[in-house]
Amino acid sequence: MKKFIETQKIVIALVIGAVLGMVSNVAFVSAYEIQDIEETPVKNDFVLGPGKTELNLDPGSETVKNLMITNRLGREMNFKIDIEDFAGSNDPEKTVVLLGSEKGPYSLKEYLKPEITEFTLWHGQRIILPVRIQIPKDAEPSGLYGSVLVSTNPPETEPEKSKGQTRIISRLGMLFLIRVNGEVTEDGFLHEFKISEPQKLFYEKGPISFEFLFQNNGNVHLSPYGKIEITNLMGKKVGELEVDPYFAMPDSLRKREIKWDREQLFGRYSATLFLNRNYQNEENIIDQKTIVFWVFPWKIMLVAVVGIIFLILLIRWFFKKFKFELKKKESTKEDTRTQDTITKK
Repeated sequence: MKKFIETQKIVIALVIGAVLGMVSNVAFVSAYEIQDIEETPVKNDFVLGPGKTELNLDPGSETVKNLMITNRLGREMNFKIDIEDFAGSNDPEKTVVLLGSEKGPYSLKEYLKPEITEFTLWHGQRIILPVRIQIPKDAEPSGLYGSVLVSTNPPETEPEKSKGQTRIISRLGMLFLIRVNGEVTEDGFLHEFKISEPQKLFYEKGPISFEFLFQNNGNVHLSPYGKIEITNLMGKKVGELEVDPYFAMPDSLRKREIKWDREQLFGRYSATLFLNRNYQNEENIIDQKTIVFWVFPWKIMLVAVVGIIFLILLIRWFFKKFKFELKKKESTKEDTRTQDTITKK
């Protein structure tokens, strides 16, 4: 009897464990969902959101993030999902580089699992597509980077209708920037700060665009942020620009531009960039660089100078003519007095 009761307990425990496991799996796996969006305008495109996801995950952990794809093409369309790694670049003009079939130095593509890879949407339909991120237990602390690419997959045209036609494929991507928790290497610094335009002795007018480069030598992406303070010749602050957080990939040089949208400028200005490296494992480290520039609207000044010279000449002419007329009147009066004197005699 005692053994029977123990056996029942074991069976019950196994059943409860299996049920809990099933419930847990069901709760974790989110099925994709297709929604109808009323009054969707025809824009001849499709929309993917969000464009970027940043996560901190532990080795061996997993989570799910949803993509939303909306068809605004005005017709039914097939879509296809691809997974690619991406990396940074030492070319400041390239924010990221998609690596196609190649495996990146901080590869994530093997750990990105979309629920489906092909689907069809009518115009005005939106799919909410879960993507599971599974980090292996033996993952080293660092950054992992991959992208989910959504492309149109239009059906092949019939042979007799395909002559002279081009099969157009559009593609959008969502970037996944994952930080695997642990002792990562955070190593970045402000490399350069300057005005975007070619260097000049002076600039004719605003707006002024500032450009700065951030070098990341670590093994995880960083999100620097800060501000630019602008002062005039007297040291008075005349402008402040916010530098919102942006990501800089490992082993890369990232360029950022900020515009001072002010046109009426004159004289000498100083611009100082305060850029926080935004390390997660250390206290704030702020890089600082200052540049000086002059703004001299010479065309306006030339017109003003010409106007002032013309005004001076006009005034001189006026006074000269006034003096001449006054002298002429005095001469006429003198002649009149002389004539009267002669007449009296």
